[in-house]
Amino acid sequence: MPTDSPKRWVFKQADEAVVARQSEQLKISPFLARLLVLRGLADAESAKTYLSSSLRSDLPSPFAMAGMEPAVERIVSAVKNKELIGIWGDYDVDGTTGAAVLVSFLREIGAEPVYHVPHRVEEGYGLNVEGLKRLRERGVDLLVTVDCGISNASEVQAARGFALDIVVVDHHQPPDELPPAVAVIDPHRRDCSFPDKGLCAAGLAFYLVIALRAKLREAGWFKGGEGPDVRRYLDIVTLGTIADMVPLKGVNRTLIRRGLAELAGSTRPGIVALKQVARIQAGEVSAGQVGFQLGPRINAAGRVDYGIKVVELLTTDSSDVAIRIAQELDDHNRERRVIEAEVLEQALDQAEGRVNGAERYSLVLDGEGWHPGVLGIVASRIVERFHRPTVVIGFNGGAGKGSARSIRGFHMVDGLRRCASHLEKFGGHEFAGGLSVKTEQIEPFAGAFEGVAREWLRAEDLLPLLEIDAPLSLPDIGFSLLRELEALKPFGIGNPEPLFMTRGLEVCERKLFPAGARFRFRQGERVIGGVAFGAGEDFPGAPGTTVDVAYRLSENEWNGNSTVEMKIVDARPTE
Repeated sequence: MPTDSPKRWVFKQADEAVVARQSEQLKISPFLARLLVLRGLADAESAKTYLSSSLRSDLPSPFAMAGMEPAVERIVSAVKNKELIGIWGDYDVDGTTGAAVLVSFLREIGAEPVYHVPHRVEEGYGLNVEGLKRLRERGVDLLVTVDCGISNASEVQAARGFALDIVVVDHHQPPDELPPAVAVIDPHRRDCSFPDKGLCAAGLAFYLVIALRAKLREAGWFKGGEGPDVRRYLDIVTLGTIADMVPLKGVNRTLIRRGLAELAGSTRPGIVALKQVARIQAGEVSAGQVGFQLGPRINAAGRVDYGIKVVELLTTDSSDVAIRIAQELDDHNRERRVIEAEVLEQALDQAEGRVNGAERYSLVLDGEGWHPGVLGIVASRIVERFHRPTVVIGFNGGAGKGSARSIRGFHMVDGLRRCASHLEKFGGHEFAGGLSVKTEQIEPFAGAFEGVAREWLRAEDLLPLLEIDAPLSLPDIGFSLLRELEALKPFGIGNPEPLFMTRGLEVCERKLFPAGARFRFRQGERVIGGVAFGAGEDFPGAPGTTVDVAYRLSENEWNGNSTVEMKIVDARPTE
C-alpha cells in the first residue's frame, strides 16, 4: 500500500547457475526456480521441503527440542496419576490459542485440566505469585505455561516453595539463566538443537502434543489405538501462528499449509462461530483472512477485555456458547478499533512533530491513559508510516507499559537490553518487544534508545525498502504465471508475496475511489488493470504519463469474469 515515505527500489540478485540447476533438478520453470532461490532455497532438498511441506516427512522430531523429554515425562506422569494439571496461557493470540491446543488434547486423553489467562491490565504479562498460589489452592499439582514464563525465574522459584511444579513453554528470548522449572521448552535456548527457531507458542504447544501422544502411545495408554488425530488441532495452531506474525517458513509453513485446510473444513464450534461473525463464507480460508479477519477478533479479547474467552471459545463443545463468545469478540474488536484510532491519532501527532523538527532515527511516544491493549498495533502503524524503530508507551500514573516494533537492521530486544538501566523490565523478539518504565525515566530512555538506533542504523535504513523479485513485461503476465505463484503460498512474514516491476507503462486511465485509485496501463498492444489502495491525486500516474510500477499480482473476479490485475505497491515516473 502506498505510504508518504519515499522508497528504495532494489532488485534481488540470484545466481543464474543455481537457478538453472534448481529448474532442472526440480522440473520447474526457471521463473519459479528463481523465486525459490531468492527465498534462500538454493539447494534441491530445502526447495523440495518448501514445495511439499509434508507433515509426515518434513517436520523435525519434537524430541530434538531441548527440554521436551523431561517436560513430556512430567506431564505423562501427571496424566497417569490423575494429578490436576493447570495451563497458564498469555493473553495474546498465540498464548490463548496455544493454551486451547493443550486443553483440548488433555481433555481428549482423559485428563481434566484447568486453565488461567491473566488479565492484561489487572495482572499484566507473565506469571505472578498470587495467581500461582490460587491455582495451587485449587489443587493444581503441575502447571504448564504457554507463551510466558521464560523471564519469571523468581515466580517459578516461589512456586517450588509451595510444591507447584512448572513446565515452561515459551518462544521469547531467554535470559542468561533459565527459570528453575521442571522443564523449559524454548527453541531459543542456547543448548537447543531444534533446527527451526521461528515457532510461536501455538506451534510449540502443538509440538508438545505430538511428543505427548508418542510417549503415551509407547506406554499403551490408547489401548491398541494410536490416540487422537493431532492434525485436527491445526485449525487452532494456524490461527495463532498467522496472527502472531511469526515467519511463515520452515516448520511454520508446513503446519499452516495443512492448517488452512483444517481451518476451512473445521467443525469445531468455536471456529465455525468465529468464521460466522467474521463473515467468512464456507470454503477455502486464506492466510489473509486469518490475519485480517479472524486474528484481530481473537486478539481483541486480550487487548480490551479478558483473553480467557478465547480459550473458552476454542474448547467448548456447545454451538450456543461458541456463538455467544464469538459475538462478544466481534464487539470487542469494534471497541478495539475505536480505542486504537484515538491513540493512533495522538501518537501520529507526536511522531510528526518529532520527525519534522529533527533528524530522528527512532521514535519513543507516550501518553497518559493510552490503553495497553492497542499499543502494539499503534507501534506497527507508526513504523509503517515513518519506518523507524518505535516504542509506544501508555502511562497510568507514574507507571508506563509499552510495546515496541522495529525495522530491518535493528534487533529490538538487543536494543532494549542496551537501555535496560532505564527500564523496569523488557522482553520480546528481533522485531517486537514489550517493556515497563517509570515516568521519570522516559526521557533518559528515549535518549539512550535514539543513541543505539544511530549506532546501528544508517540514514538510508530509514527509507522503506522495496525488494523486487523480477522485472516483467505485460505480455509475461497471465493466468499461467499466476498459477505458478500458487506453489509459493501461503504468503506472510518471512515468505512474502513476490514483488514485480514493469517499466514504461502508459497510463490510459485513473479513477479515484474512497480507498485509493484504479488504473489502466498499456504496453504495446497489451492493457492491464491495477489498483493502488491509499493512493490519491498526488500518487504518480496521471493519464497520459508514463510510469514504472512495483506490484504484486492477483486474480480479480467481477460480474462472472476473471482477470489478472496488479496490486500496486509503488509507482514513479519513468526516467
